[in-house]
Amino acid sequence: MFYAVLSWGPQLSVAAGVIVPEHGARSFGLINAALGAGTVVGGLLAIRYKPERPLAAGAVAMLAYPLYPLGIVLGLPVWVLAAAQVVVGAGIGVWGVMWATSVQTQVPGEMLNRIHAYEVAGSVGMYPIGSALAGPAVGAFGTDRVLLTGVVVSFPTATALLAARPIRTLRRVPDHR
Repeated sequence: MFYAVLSWGPQLSVAAGVIVPEHGARSFGLINAALGAGTVVGGLLAIRYKPERPLAAGAVAMLAYPLYPLGIVLGLPVWVLAAAQVVVGAGIGVWGVMWATSVQTQVPGEMLNRIHAYEVAGSVGMYPIGSALAGPAVGAFGTDRVLLTGVVVSFPTATALLAARPIRTLRRVPDHR
């Protein structure tokens, strides 16, 4: 929830507020297309890659997130930001597949809907709150601080996932053929 509110939620609108005035809407569109391409690539790779500990692998993939907001703060060129977004998207794609596969193969069917509802409410549902708070946060603290907060929060989030024994040690359910 903290990740969604403090990192992912504000990123789109804050990034737009920096990139569009400096580089134009076309560049911002290219950077977001790069995120989409990376997500597709990461998802496809994750379908083929079957790590023994899928949630741990997904948590490691989430460590890619800070590349893009950090690149914005550092004033990197558009092509570098686009490349960063490909890597970020790949990390998101890998995490998404590892999470969804783990939930679907590890949670008993009678509990699956409830678990999914809690997950969506706790993570995806918090994204709009982060987006809504982005403008006031930038007004109060500045663009760089808001983006750097997202960078900083992303590390303990991935670390907490890796530190949680049930996540770190959860093994993949073997394929049934």
